[in-house]
Amino acid sequence: MKRLLLYIGFVLLGYVVHAQADFEKETIKILPESELIIAGSTNVNKFDCKFDIDLISDWREIRYSQEDNFLHFNDLKLHLLTKGFDCGHKKMNADFQDLLMCEEYPEIEIKINRIELFSEEYSKAYITVMLAGEVNNYDLPVKISENRFQGKFKMNIRDFGLQPPKKALGLIEVDEEIEVQFNLKVTH
Repeated sequence: MKRLLLYIGFVLLGYVVHAQADFEKETIKILPESELIIAGSTNVNKFDCKFDIDLISDWREIRYSQEDNFLHFNDLKLHLLTKGFDCGHKKMNADFQDLLMCEEYPEIEIKINRIELFSEEYSKAYITVMLAGEVNNYDLPVKISENRFQGKFKMNIRDFGLQPPKKALGLIEVDEEIEVQFNLKVTH
């Protein structure tokens, strides 16, 4: 029986090692002309908080495999420092960082799990977002053109255990739904 279990263990280990070897490697860089914006609104006005792309524009190796119309990624993550967002005003930046609980959770993690390819121009990304210690999954359309990936998706901040802040004695209320907009240009 021990011999059988050892044999099964070696066979499974062989499959795992073989599966890992099937991932292809590519080195990419997110270019500075890229944009990542969190857009929101209040009952009074709208706001855009732009991420400092220089904080993530370095060379990184990605590992992926292709199966039918899907690209599967091995641990492809973007780590966004919550202090890397600029809402255009010092007080708004502080309020935004308070909302995201940046002292306790200093970064937002976006994991790209897989991409479904529909054509050379359109795909759907399946991602996992970790924010304020909570995790949620999203699928979103992505437009592709000349090494540029564009799209947007909506999130409800309550899904991450966050409460929309109220300002000016409750007269100004932040909407609980925000939109993440991205326009990422990459090179390889």
